[in-house]
Amino acid sequence: MNETTVKRDGKILIIERVVDAPKEKVWDAYTIAEQFEKWWGPEGWTTQVPHLDLTPGGYLLYGMKCEDKNQTDWYGKTSWGKEVYESINPKDNFVYSDYFCDENGNPTEGMPVTKITMNFKEVDGKTTITSTGEYDSESALQQVLDMGMEEGIKQTIERLARYLEQ
Repeated sequence: MNETTVKRDGKILIIERVVDAPKEKVWDAYTIAEQFEKWWGPEGWTTQVPHLDLTPGGYLLYGMKCEDKNQTDWYGKTSWGKEVYESINPKDNFVYSDYFCDENGNPTEGMPVTKITMNFKEVDGKTTITSTGEYDSESALQQVLDMGMEEGIKQTIERLARYLEQ
């Protein structure tokens, strides 16, 4: 079984995983709203996508709702995120700024913004997904790590891997 690796280098966070799926299928899972909703978010959460415009300057707005009663601090709550796309090279990579936000896409004050580059490389029918996130500072990166982001992203990528096996 492949593992998701997470490496920190100063204010950079690199997440990598090899999945047993061709690059085109992985690309679609990230860029088609109906597919994104089926796997995005940690275990026990569901995702809705009210807006997705995969063009430079376009954005993805999504809400993740905690459905797991065992996650008492989060149960019933929805966390919103927004990805504003800077560049798109279909099937190979895209770059976006990632924001914590409200349901209208307004950024949450005091929360870090991350510039993320997503790369997809296929070899022998398997795709390596590499997410490189750059934060304004090491303390901004530490802020999201302290919120449990590393475990959440590992669970999210594991859900993606299972989704792609279907």
